[in-house]
Formats: sequence, C-alpha cells, structure tokens
Amino acid sequence: ADDSRRVATIDMVGQASVSAAPDMAMVQSGVVSDAETAGEAMTANTAAMSAVVARIKDAGIEGRDIQTSGFSVSPRYRRLKDTEPGDYRSEIIGYRVSNNVSVRVRDLANLGALLDAMVRDGANQVGGISFIVSDADSLKDEARKAAMADAMRKAKLYAEAAGVKLGRVLSINEQDFGGPRPQMMMARAE
Repeated sequence: ADDSRRVATIDMVGQASVSAAPDMAMVQSGVVSDAETAGEAMTANTAAMSAVVARIKDAGIEGRDIQTSGFSVSPRYRRLKDTEPGDYRSEIIGYRVSNNVSVRVRDLANLGALLDAMVRDGANQVGGISFIVSDADSLKDEARKAAMADAMRKAKLYAEAAGVKLGRVLSINEQDFGGPRPQMMMARAE
C-alpha cells in the first residue's frame, strides 16, 4: 500500500463556558385546605386559590405566566384509639385538597413582594423557586463557537509542531457537560 495516500488526523477537544446572571424565576406554590368533608375542603381551596391567583395578576404577572396544576383530594386518617399493638386500623377524620400554581416571574425585583402577597392571600405552601436565564440558547451558542475556536487553535498548534498542514474538519461532536445550573430555594409557610 502507498502510505502517502493515508490521511492523518488530529483529534482535539475544545472547551468553553459562558455564565450569566438569572433574569427570571419560576415559583412553585400552592394551597392546601383541610376540612371535615371533601366538599368543604374543595370550597375553601377554590376560594383561597382564586385569591392567590388574583393577587399574582394584581402584581403584574400575565396570565400566560400562571399555570395551575396538581389538584388532588385525599382523605385524612387517624389511628383508632384503644387498638392492640400492631393493629393499625384507622378512621377518616376529614379531607385535604391540594392545588398548585407555577408562576414565571420576569422581573426579579418584584419576587419578594410577590411571595409575601401570595402567602398573605392563602398560599400556604411554597415548593421552590428556580432561577432561569431567559436567553440560555444564545448563550449556549456563544459557548459552542468559543469551544470550536479553542479546538481549532489547539489543532493548528499541534499541526505546526508536527510539521504538517491542517486540513478540513472531518467531524464535530458535542458533549454538554454542564448546561444551566439553576439555583433552588425551598420554603414552606404554615
């Protein structure tokens, strides 16, 4: 075989990262209501959730940024008195209705005031707050370009050191090791 026709390759890895301060937040919150009957619990929950959603809208959050989810009705139990050890019989003592809402907050300056207002108006559970960078795709594209430039710079360096001419790129593979790392906060109001 003629070795002069063989193609030599240089495999190179390029790395880059881009960081940005979050400019939005996603708030997970909800209302949990307990009552003796399922109907009473649902009525109380509906009223409280309506007040919470109204307060969210009053704070300037648009309807497209408010999503209700996770509605559930479940019985609450109490272990029967005077039972033998190992006897776990129980009775229903009431019902719990739970309803959740996700709110996208586009103005972080209003986040604290919004949380205060939601809790005052009936949100008795805050499941978490995640912070988001709204332009994450553009930032990732910047990191991709920088990683490619890094790989090309190193490949040229190796080609020059080896005394060979750098040809065209034969393949490109992307491995995303990081992705966005949102910050989380958890809280519960009773």
